[in-house]
Amino acid sequence: MTPEKATGWGNVPALRDEALRLCARASERNMTLRVTGSLAILLICSAQAGLMQTLGRQPPRDIDLMGYSREQREIEALFTDEGWQLDPTIRWSREWGIKRLIYLSADARFKVDVFLDQLVMSHTVDLRNRLQLGSPTITPVDLLLSKLQIHDVTHNDLLDLIVLLAEHDLGDGQAGTIDRGHLLALLSGDWGFWYSARTNLDRAESALGSAPGVPPDTASAVNARIHAIRTALDDGPKSRRWRLRAAVGTRLAWYQDVDEVERGEGSDPV
Repeated sequence: MTPEKATGWGNVPALRDEALRLCARASERNMTLRVTGSLAILLICSAQAGLMQTLGRQPPRDIDLMGYSREQREIEALFTDEGWQLDPTIRWSREWGIKRLIYLSADARFKVDVFLDQLVMSHTVDLRNRLQLGSPTITPVDLLLSKLQIHDVTHNDLLDLIVLLAEHDLGDGQAGTIDRGHLLALLSGDWGFWYSARTNLDRAESALGSAPGVPPDTASAVNARIHAIRTALDDGPKSRRWRLRAAVGTRLAWYQDVDEVERGEGSDPV
């Protein structure tokens, strides 16, 4: 058995191909589905995809997609026509207004999570009207935000950040770059999200420092991009709401409890 098979990476090409196939089938039906999560980082970082295994990241096991709630019926019809089964637990969740669909393939090989409009976790990443900006994945800045918003960030999440920043620089609207304008527009008005993002950038930098096997030029590029993003977050304009919440700091919760969000009990942090 090869190391690739032993670690589960041998299953990733089939997972990737199925994600791309579903996005293509949606497009044929005039719907919009985009890949998100760690599989999206593999797709959008083709030159650095091998770095995930070098860093020891666990392989992605499921497919995460983003869609629009206005197309929910069409999305459900697509998966039904393709023979997928809706996870029965999701029917309970939908009673709480949670915009998420979970499907299992007929042969039980694949599981797909379809998030609608927003990623609502520790913080909210709003993707309404943004899915057309990238294909077949959500944009680099939205992928970055999806990782920076995590309060209980895992080592795998930090490795995803490192791989993303190994290939994508901070930019001002250039194709393939992390959109500085959108990043600052969101975080300059939300101190809690800003604080979580700032904290996770520091954690990614520490994880990179202890990671084995990263080429020196790659490590240098990632460190430079972390520094550039941190500087942009620190020096960018801040709203009055941001400043008022910053004065309170961490004395009050600045993030949503993900378990409560998934039960439909979450509320906006103060």
